[in-house]
Amino acid sequence: MIRSLFPVVALLLSGMGWAGAATTDEACSTLMDVRGSLLAMLDSTDKTTRDGFKRKVYSSSAQLESILAELVDSDNARANAFKPVWESFKRTREQEIIPAVYAGKYTKAKSIASGIQAERMDKMKSVMGCK
Repeated sequence: MIRSLFPVVALLLSGMGWAGAATTDEACSTLMDVRGSLLAMLDSTDKTTRDGFKRKVYSSSAQLESILAELVDSDNARANAFKPVWESFKRTREQEIIPAVYAGKYTKAKSIASGIQAERMDKMKSVMGCK
């Protein structure tokens, strides 16, 4: 009996298989980290602080990308529904929001963030089943 359990225990301890699979809860949590850092960046007028939040936006985004790559294997339909909205969100963030913040156009950046980006955030949260 013990010998028959060895392969299962070895697989779990190695971090392979289901033990290492990303979850939608992780995606939701990381998505909220991205959002929180971006919103904090919008409220910051100090360049050093703003740069720190920008780094957090990028590191959380990279983590989310990694989670999404893992979800493709376990929840392909959900990951594929999420990705186009995420890509639009990132594009608007990079081409409109962040440049507006660094140009001192906080009202414009906040307007975009509370408009189309909020809609996209709601869509992404819905797709992932975020609470």
